[in-house]
Amino acid sequence: MDDSTHRVFGGRAAIAHLIPSPWNREEFLAALGQWRGRPIQLMAVEADALPGVWNPVRGTPCGLWLDTEAADVIAYAAGTTDFHVDQIIAHETGHMVLDHDAGTEGMPGLEQLLPDIDPATVRRVLRRSEFADHQEDEAELFADLLLSSTSRWRSSRPMRSFWGDR
Repeated sequence: MDDSTHRVFGGRAAIAHLIPSPWNREEFLAALGQWRGRPIQLMAVEADALPGVWNPVRGTPCGLWLDTEAADVIAYAAGTTDFHVDQIIAHETGHMVLDHDAGTEGMPGLEQLLPDIDPATVRRVLRRSEFADHQEDEAELFADLLLSSTSRWRSSRPMRSFWGDR
């Protein structure tokens, strides 16, 4: 196992006790906030605003983690399925737990996307879009591991529609 994989497995183990079974998003976010010593805020943003946040070459983010002075903010596109919101939360949690850093460079459009957040309070921003870099690979593996133990209790509206009302 390489160093990166060890880091991801170690990070997942460090917060395993926070993961409720059966899965409950609100309980997890409250426990994670308590563990981090700061609240976790979940924000739905209009999906049509997301493409303008960063250079289009980087891809459109489907999730963002903002490390602000007062809280951790996880933003996701409004209208995203519950199943996908959970994956975004787990991915952004990976960035937090693994202490990834992207700084605050190149944040054009952030003020329009999240007008209630003062950009001066943002210490770093990471986004879930493309997976061509090391930190994104780690965060996605972390998310898969975090949710793997809960997946049998998670439900997806598209799956319920496909299989009927189960």
